[in-house]
Amino acid sequence: MPVRRRLARVPLLLGTLALAGFGYVVFSWLHDRQLVTGDPWVLALLVPLIGLTASAEVHRLIGHGPRDQRAGLRLTVGIAYLAAFCWTAGWSFLLPATALIVAVVHIKRSGSRWWRAAAIITSILTVAGQVGVGLGWLASVVAPVNGHVGAVWLLVLAWLAIANMGRAVAEQERSEDALARTEARLRALMDSSDDVLTVSDRAGRLTYVSPAVERTMGHPGDELLGSALLDMVDTEHREKVAARIAEVVAAGPGTRASADVLVVHATQERRWYEWNLHNLLDDPLVEGLVVDQRDITDRLLQSEALAHAAAHDVLTGLPNRGELMRNLEICLPQVGPGAGIALLFVDLDKFKEINDTLGHAAGDELLVVVARRLRSSLRPHDLLARLGGDEFCVILTEIRDQGEVQGVVERLEVAVCQPVALGAGMAAVGASIGVALAVDEVRDPSALFSEADAAMYEVKRARKAARPGTAPRLVGPGDVLPQQRVAPVPRAAGPRRRDLRSS
Repeated sequence: MPVRRRLARVPLLLGTLALAGFGYVVFSWLHDRQLVTGDPWVLALLVPLIGLTASAEVHRLIGHGPRDQRAGLRLTVGIAYLAAFCWTAGWSFLLPATALIVAVVHIKRSGSRWWRAAAIITSILTVAGQVGVGLGWLASVVAPVNGHVGAVWLLVLAWLAIANMGRAVAEQERSEDALARTEARLRALMDSSDDVLTVSDRAGRLTYVSPAVERTMGHPGDELLGSALLDMVDTEHREKVAARIAEVVAAGPGTRASADVLVVHATQERRWYEWNLHNLLDDPLVEGLVVDQRDITDRLLQSEALAHAAAHDVLTGLPNRGELMRNLEICLPQVGPGAGIALLFVDLDKFKEINDTLGHAAGDELLVVVARRLRSSLRPHDLLARLGGDEFCVILTEIRDQGEVQGVVERLEVAVCQPVALGAGMAAVGASIGVALAVDEVRDPSALFSEADAAMYEVKRARKAARPGTAPRLVGPGDVLPQQRVAPVPRAAGPRRRDLRSS
């Protein structure tokens, strides 16, 4: 045995000897007055032994391990020592009261399920003591009959007290088990969740970070403790996020809010997170601002992709009719003197013949090429949309005069009429372009659209009337293409810049 352990036991031994000496003096005094019947030295030695058997170290020694191991033996030894003391002192009738102390300590240590065992052992030893007194084997400081009556009453009271203690400890155990299960469930949920949960104090310092932070963001959780919550945010967004947090804190306890935050991962990757904030700074169990952080980057990308798909043509990637009308509704209220808008309706001539002759794949290829040429012929802030089939539409802004619109139309004509080399052969189409203007007053979008559509059909009819025998065809190198015609363009004036390129 190490020297230190031996020296540590010296005070315990000295204390035991001092207690035994003091006990001898007390029991001698009681013996002289016939309040105890046993030998004072025996009683004086039993007192420290009882104290030792009640200690946690002796309990571990008896059970060879944890407190729930050999609990029955520990309980029996403890009550048996008390019984020996009571029988020796002539206090057999007091055994239920003294055993109650051991039972309470043992039930708290080993669990509520031992309360019945404690009551039964106490009853057996109490009955044994009273039988011994009745047979004259054990001495008693009171008359046997009085001792029997007192023992019965004390035993009943001991049973009630032990049972109540057992129920109280059982209720406590159920509460602890429920709490442990809840904590285990929450821990399992947090371990399996990709959401990052943080708690920060009033100074904005992190006091708790869930394990998911290392799995999703790459930050070791223990390294983040004590750092600022805003350190997780991209520097350009920190001011706005700090203002949002300040609003939640100023709103008072229990306030909830959310915000989309650009978070920086350990790899310096930046991803969008939805922060759900809950002000629990005044909650004594939390004392912090709780933030549930959920990665929404993929969801935002999907949402943007869906929004783009809903507003754009699949084949050409141009804005569709709905997006065109939405932009038209935005632009038209701004029309006024010096700020005109032109709507161009473009229809490809004889596209159907090419589609039927070379196939739909060739027709789609032709549409993609035409869309690209139209886009390159426009100004950066103009909007080109595909309405469907072989129909396109253009919104021109910043219209200053008729010549400007006419110049754009001529560029579109030239772009469309150039031969196209397709996989199935060379092909060319013409274009009928109708123009509608909004110059000095706000126009209804649908009315302006209908006007441009009607102007396009007027161009078609005029061309057919002028050249009744002409039919667009497949072409080869050196073929001469027909001149295209457009509707007359009114005059518009006044600069106003607005970029309408599709989102």
